[in-house]
Amino acid sequence: MKKLIAVVTMLLAFTVSANAQDKKMSAEEAAKKDVAALVAKITINEDLKNDMYTLMIIKHNELAAAKSAADKARVSEEIEHKILSGVNKEQRQILTSDAALMKQLSH
Repeated sequence: MKKLIAVVTMLLAFTVSANAQDKKMSAEEAAKKDVAALVAKITINEDLKNDMYTLMIIKHNELAAAKSAADKARVSEEIEHKILSGVNKEQRQILTSDAALMKQLSH
């Protein structure tokens, strides 16, 4: 009976653990969401869209790996700089005027 209870307990623990991991959004899904928000605000060509998607995947992976708040702030600052350097002057003005979007894209 003790073994049966132990097996059932282990089974439930692994099931709960697996479900918790499934609910977390992957870096690729989060990157698609970020790029969609960017494309909704400004018009970009397909090459830049692909580059931004790659940058967003890198952002999500680096933020997940960051150990401290200072590391996260450094990553966010670098990503914001890269985003703004990849667009033209008019697009940069549109993005910098929308603080909420820039926060979403860089944090």
